[in-house]
Amino acid sequence: MNTPRDIKRPKFCVIEVSHRCMFKCRMCNYWMSKKDPDELELRHLYKFVSSLKEFAGIPFEMNISGGETLMKEGMLDLVEFIAAQGFRFSMVSNGYLIDKTVAKRIADSGLSFLALSLDSLDESIHDFLRGTKGAHKKVMEALEYFGAYRGKLQNLTLQTIIMGPNLEGILDLVAWAQGKQLSLSFIAITRPNMIPPDAAWYKKEEHRFLWPQDTRRVHYVLDELIRLKKMGHRIDNPVGQLEKFKLYFSDPEQFVKETACSLGDDMMLVNPRGDLYLCCEMEPAGNIKEGNVGQIWTSQKAENIREKIRRCRVNCTGMVNCYKE
Repeated sequence: MNTPRDIKRPKFCVIEVSHRCMFKCRMCNYWMSKKDPDELELRHLYKFVSSLKEFAGIPFEMNISGGETLMKEGMLDLVEFIAAQGFRFSMVSNGYLIDKTVAKRIADSGLSFLALSLDSLDESIHDFLRGTKGAHKKVMEALEYFGAYRGKLQNLTLQTIIMGPNLEGILDLVAWAQGKQLSLSFIAITRPNMIPPDAAWYKKEEHRFLWPQDTRRVHYVLDELIRLKKMGHRIDNPVGQLEKFKLYFSDPEQFVKETACSLGDDMMLVNPRGDLYLCCEMEPAGNIKEGNVGQIWTSQKAENIREKIRRCRVNCTGMVNCYKE
């Protein structure tokens, strides 16, 4: 077993600032979350970001996600603070709260990457999947604002979940994004948030419509994405991940990697309550309200979790969508 001195320093952190969201996405149940009295306050987040810089150093990458990130009170102040610390970081948003003023502030903030959720060019499909009429219109308006003024924003990415209802429009979306000089990041549909662990979730009546039923068609679309990426289209996913998506959509219960999961060796996730996870399917290693990030990362509890991760052979969101070559 590693001793703390042998443990690698983290290189990447996901911070979920809130699980609140105004959408009622059919592949996510975070929208059921109400304001949690234990949700991290800005002071907790400022302290954590500062301690992370001290412990892990720069360069370090970070992703700010939710829920809908912009529902977090003081979110843009936090974004500006993180940028001032020198972090390279991204933020995910559904675009609904982005007006011209918010877009300009985001563009000027120092945020490295902004990912806007867009599942289809077809308004009816996107609105259906996001459970909110007008969702498509709002994200398109946000894209127009950033098209007119990009500021310091290095990259604007469309984040798209590959699902049954939007599968036929994926390649049209790629062609459209190429013309708009936008990059794309694809996510394979996995078990919806906030439902109990169940390897056969995609077979259940309430979720089956999310799962692409024609495996050959999924493989065709993924092969086309690989071909387009090799031609120079701005698709962020590594080719190796797109190949693993083919295995995953063929049999989501089969482990998709030849090697054990590497989660916990260089990345962490902090949820809205401050729980720090090395793997979000396992118990937290600690809480950032109560402990220093360095102490949590190098603790015996964290090392015990790493040992469980090394032995794990289960597909999960982290394994499929946080793939590393």
